[in-house]
Amino acid sequence: MKTFFRPVLFGCLMALCANSYALTESEAEDMADLTAVFVFLKNDCGYQNLPNSQIRRALVFFAQQNQWDLSNYDTFDMKSLGEDSYRDLSGIGIPVAKKCKALARDSLSLLAYVK
Repeated sequence: MKTFFRPVLFGCLMALCANSYALTESEAEDMADLTAVFVFLKNDCGYQNLPNSQIRRALVFFAQQNQWDLSNYDTFDMKSLGEDSYRDLSGIGIPVAKKCKALARDSLSLLAYVK
């Protein structure tokens, strides 16, 4: 009887542990927010030449630095989350030039790091 319950218990614990490391909704929103920052820089701040591949690497690096598991990334509607974040960012009531300067100062170093 013991030999049956130990593997079952171990399997259940492993399943619980595996799920606990998956990307949370809050983390997905943070990823969408960072994506929106890069999209805003490209579309509104004159950084059209930022390579999408470098932005993707920066996003993955950001997630890895935070020890986030991206295995369930596709379960979130990242397009919708990103669009919401972009709208929120665009709606902040400060001049675009000032917003661009602050966003560039705080996020372009991440792109340079993963280059």
